[in-house]
Amino acid sequence: MSVLVLALLGSFIGDIHRQALAANTSSNPSTDTSGGSSGGVIWSGVQSGTPPTGGSSGGSSCTWRMLVTFDSTIGRTTNISRVVDGIRYDLYERRCGSVFADVWIPRLSPSQVARSAALLVQARLPSPTVSFAPSSASMVVNVPNWYWVDASWWTPVTATAWIPTAFGPLWARTTATPVRLNIVTQDDGSPLGNELGSSSCVGPGWAWDVSLGDDAVSPCMYEYRHASTSRSSGTFLGLIGVEWRISWTSSTGAGGTLPSHTTSSFFVNRVVELQALVG
Repeated sequence: MSVLVLALLGSFIGDIHRQALAANTSSNPSTDTSGGSSGGVIWSGVQSGTPPTGGSSGGSSCTWRMLVTFDSTIGRTTNISRVVDGIRYDLYERRCGSVFADVWIPRLSPSQVARSAALLVQARLPSPTVSFAPSSASMVVNVPNWYWVDASWWTPVTATAWIPTAFGPLWARTTATPVRLNIVTQDDGSPLGNELGSSSCVGPGWAWDVSLGDDAVSPCMYEYRHASTSRSSGTFLGLIGVEWRISWTSSTGAGGTLPSHTTSSFFVNRVVELQALVG
């Protein structure tokens, strides 16, 4: 397996765990996020979807009540809590009609709830499908190649997470906004070479059309330096990535930015070197 493949696959490992945990809730809003941890934050009991209003959960018949017990040491009732890995949890009762369950809810800051919402939004982001002109099967050395992705999904994606508290729901909403295309591709003239080429541009790129003519220039272009004929496959392997900027707001008025996220997919290009006759 080539060095490029190893490097590109390695870049995915950090996201696989987070996306798998979030995927269970991306299609089922207003449910418990199943539990897990990331970066020291445990989100068991964090809810996704619309936070409750007026004691209900997202317009359903679900209600939340913090459970208490009498503490003879202090002579009064107190909430039932426990500490796990440095995070304090309070025990709540969730009632949905005639069905009820006890759920441990972590005491989280708005930024921590936002990190749970970021896991949800990352699981909803589409992976890009790249187009080229000239096409992937007919590229030529030293000729600028246009690349672009479908602009119809180049729009922000949002997700909301929340937890019940004694003072009402605490929610955080994250928004992932696509900002940049990044390409990394093999581009080396030797069979075992591992030199890479790269290109980056802001936006989804422009779709090429014959009416634009051969001299048109796109903000998203890459020019191969070598032919892919030196490879046993006769092609170059590459990766197209969309960089998403993630911001958040919350019910407390706090907000900010979180680390960006990239969705990626592979492509395969055939690049040849044209031969010219000089008379």
